[in-house]
Amino acid sequence: MREVPNYISGHERVVEAYGYWPSFHDSPVLAFTRTPEYIELHVEAWEMTRQVDSRGYIVLTKKHEIGFRFSGIATAELDDFIQDNILFELAFSPIAHQQTTGQFHVVLDSAMGSDMCGQFTATSGEVLYIRPSPMKPTTETTA
Repeated sequence: MREVPNYISGHERVVEAYGYWPSFHDSPVLAFTRTPEYIELHVEAWEMTRQVDSRGYIVLTKKHEIGFRFSGIATAELDDFIQDNILFELAFSPIAHQQTTGQFHVVLDSAMGSDMCGQFTATSGEVLYIRPSPMKPTTETTA
């Protein structure tokens, strides 16, 4: 199981929706905003099952849109990160790192190629929202 980044305000809502902290594997980036004050990231995430429907699509459950806002940006390497991206993973620093340094690291690992990845360090983060996302057959993965 992945460690829940409890330094992200509202992390409980994500855990409540999934039953764990997701990896955000294959998550589309719905919106990405970078200002001098904050970074906002809006993604869609789901859980894949082992079931296949009658059309040959893998059945997805727990599909949600999640908005994050990070502030106190200390460092950022995001020049090549694009909004129309699909994440391989959204990774957060271990809790011990945040407790020791007062900062945490976020890695946006792109499934579209290493040149579209990004990372940054922040002092605070919050879940802006988590809401159910409509299930669209065109976005499901074929088996």
